[in-house]
Amino acid sequence: MTSVFHVLIGCPASGKSTLAAHLHQAIPQSQIISTDQIREDLFGDAATQGVWALINNEISTQITQAIAAGKQIIYDATNAEKAWRSELLGSLKKLDDLKIIGWYLQTPLEVCYQRNKNRLRQVPEDVIETYAIALEQSPPSKDEGFTELHRIPYNQLENIDFSQLRSQWKN
Repeated sequence: MTSVFHVLIGCPASGKSTLAAHLHQAIPQSQIISTDQIREDLFGDAATQGVWALINNEISTQITQAIAAGKQIIYDATNAEKAWRSELLGSLKKLDDLKIIGWYLQTPLEVCYQRNKNRLRQVPEDVIETYAIALEQSPPSKDEGFTELHRIPYNQLENIDFSQLRSQWKN
């Protein structure tokens, strides 16, 4: 049985968690794996960066459990650096029969700044800018190992008909 792994890609405040919620609603047999939630669970605060090895171990545990339960995975993290995506996709290659769908939110930096100001947990603007530069210099591409890569221009998220795409993602 083919498992489906959705990789969200974008700056902080680009709309990744909103996209994750849309995907989860469209795919009832799915699980959101969020690095922010993992940091909250491990360290008591999503803003605490913590030790990556601990976070990565929990990500791996949740991925293994979700696949064993027959769930699609929605990975909610910035995945802004090409090296981070390479590490993730490299580890996923070990899994048999896995469809990897990338979702790249192309939200302008100024919009991310504005949204960030309206968030409860704000990310420093220099961090948002660093991720924007990383994505500009090395945008995700299908040849990184994605089965599909969807680029979502700013303000187009609400126009996606997830129910129509759902049949393509069945396990």
